[in-house]
Parts: sequence; C-alpha cells; structure tokens
Amino acid sequence: MNRKFLDRVEKLTSKYPKVIDLSLDRVNRLLSKLDNPHLKLPPVIHVAGTNGKGSTIAFLYNSLKCAGKKVHVYTSPHLIEVIERFIIANNQITYKELNSALNHCEKINEQEHITQFEILTCIAFLVMSKVEADVTLIETGLGGRLDATNVIKNPVLTILTSISLDHADFLGNNLSLIAKEKAGIIKKGITCISAPQSEEVKKVLINKCEKSKSKLIICNNGSFFSILKNGFIINGLGNEDYFFPIPSLEGKHQIINALLAATALILCSEFKVRIEDISNGIKNTYWPGRLEKINTGKIKKYIPNSTNIWLDGGHNIAGAEAIKNWILSKRIKSIILICGFLRNKDAKDILFILKKYIKYIICIPIDNKNSLSENELKNIASNLKIKSYSKSSLKEALKSDLILSNSKILIFGSLYLVGETMRLNTF
Repeated sequence: MNRKFLDRVEKLTSKYPKVIDLSLDRVNRLLSKLDNPHLKLPPVIHVAGTNGKGSTIAFLYNSLKCAGKKVHVYTSPHLIEVIERFIIANNQITYKELNSALNHCEKINEQEHITQFEILTCIAFLVMSKVEADVTLIETGLGGRLDATNVIKNPVLTILTSISLDHADFLGNNLSLIAKEKAGIIKKGITCISAPQSEEVKKVLINKCEKSKSKLIICNNGSFFSILKNGFIINGLGNEDYFFPIPSLEGKHQIINALLAATALILCSEFKVRIEDISNGIKNTYWPGRLEKINTGKIKKYIPNSTNIWLDGGHNIAGAEAIKNWILSKRIKSIILICGFLRNKDAKDILFILKKYIKYIICIPIDNKNSLSENELKNIASNLKIKSYSKSSLKEALKSDLILSNSKILIFGSLYLVGETMRLNTF
C-alpha cells in the first residue's frame, strides 16, 4: 500500500462530515455534474435490510464469479481500509484509482456540502460506469428511501434482508417505520425478494409492493424453503426444487442470506448462472467479521494454542439472537466475550440475550469517539449480574490471564471493533 495515496484519501474524505444526514439532493446534484454515471451501470441488484446485507452480496458476488461474470460491488462500511468498499469488474479498486476519482469529484462538487458516504457513493458510480461488467451489486448504507444509493432508478431486482430495530434515531423507533424506510428501495414493477420477516414488517412490504405493482417474494421457512442437515432446498421456484449446500459462513442466519442470493440468481435468468455455480459460490464465500474463526495471524501469538476464538460484528438485537442460535448449534456451554459497543447501540438488551451463555465479559473501549468506555460497559454487565472485567484495549484483553486454555472466546460488538481486531491480527 502506498502511504501517500492513503494520506491523500484521508485528507480528502476528512473534509466531508461523517455525520448521517439523510437526503438525496446532494447526491443527485453531484451526479448530475458528473453526467449521471449511476444511469450507465451494468444491471443492478440493490440490497437493503438491517442484518445480512454484506453476506448476501458476498454470496451473490462469489456465485457470479463462479459463473465467469465480471461484477461491480459497492458495500459499506469498510473494516480496515476504504478501498474494501469498491470492487470494479472483480478487482478491488487501487488507491491510485480512488485518489484520481476523489480529486475529480471534489473539483466537480465545488465545495458544496456533501457527506463522506455520499461522495464515496458518487465515486463508486463514476468508476463503475467507466468499466465494462455484467452485473452491479449495491448495498445501502443506512435505511433505503433516503440512502445515497437509492438514486438507482431501475434495478433488475431488489433484495431485503432481515429487518429489525437498529438506527432508531434516524429510521424510526418501531419496526413499521424502519421497514418503510428500508422498503424505499422497492421500485415500480421490479421484483423484491425478502428474507423471512415479522408480521409487522410483512404488512409494510406487502403494502409497498401493491402500491408499486411489484412482485414480492417472501422466503418463508417451510413453504418457500426447507433446511436439511447438509444444506437447504428452495421449494417450487419456477415449478422446480433446488438443493444447495450449507454455506461457508457460520450461523443458521447465513442460510437465509445464501437463500436470498440463490433465489435472486435463479430469477435473474438473463445472467445465465448455473445452479452448480451458485452452489460453488455459497460453499466458498468469505466475508470477514461474521462469526469468523481466527486460525492464523498475530492474535494467535497472544493466546493459548488450545483456545478457540471467533470474531463477529453483532451490534444489534437481531445480531445477538443470531449469536445465541450459533452458540446453541455449536453446543458451547459457556463463552468468554471480549466486547465493545458504541453509545447508540442497545448494549444492555444485546447482553441480556446472551447472558445465559456468558462465562464472563472482558469490557474494552473502541477506537471511536462515540464508544462506551470499558467501565461504562462493565457497569451495564454488572447490572445484568454478568461477571465482568475491564481492560483498556483489545491487545491488553487478549494478553491478560483472563484468556484461559481450552476456552471459547468471541470478540463481539461494533464493526469498528471488528476492524480493530483485523488490524491487530494483520499489522
């Protein structure tokens, strides 16, 4: 990595506020000045939801690659470096390319107010529009209706992953309001595939699709699909049954994400992706920080050889439920949590869900100004009657005598903590 490019990227993006300011006006204005690159993209699959967006896109991407397709991908957030967000025709963007695009967008923007996510989204569309590819995969940043990516007019398909409570301060304090925002990516006449949802969310989606004259496919367990020991079956899609293997990503929730990807590619017959390609993609997908087992790297030097350690960015209630189900499926009797949360997350409710399975918690701060301190998090755990300790950093936690031989450890919480862990393990 060229440090000059990285410094330049950081300098440029630091001019733009990271604060969330939902609107499409600023994005549309800049895109218009750039000659509307978002209207010149290869066919787009647009993905929104609370949990599972990135994993679903990862399954889509790897299946399409197995089919020999060239794919553009735009996701967020990044874990270590900003270039992670951009894949251009199967290749991660270089800092040189990103730097050039940033310079151009900044010049064209003429010092007008714009957020960091918005300018990165414009950069993605600009770079993608100049390179030939077969498919474009786009993940929303936050919400849907007013998300910067929702300038996409005519996707070939929209996907809604599991919708639950999160970002209530921006999207609404109940499921109906949040679902309305997420459903904002649904376009007139365009099929929408949805993960299993609560009845409250289903009502919103059905209503939105009826108004938009869009076909809605809700992948309900039992009627639409069945889970087996060695995989899952999609029942009667196009009058056929389709079998797929257990996904490479751990957790029962990943079956749902793989299911969404498989259903999308079957329905998008114009992409000409074989069932074999989808199966290979599903069983060979890697997506960092999603119940990822750490088998190599510098972290292994800090802990006993017999210790198993995983990493997950489960930063909301639904994420905690997924972790609980994973613990039960693994028959883990007790687990040590190393965790850190941002202030805007429901740390109390998240830990309550996992309370029964926690041996103890090692509370740490996250390298973010909005982080709960280790002592604040320790107080939350203590109030829940969960045995807890505090350490000043992730490295200190890992090197402490609290990491026992033959133990099961989960580094858990914010995606910022996931990124911090990956940096510590790599550099």
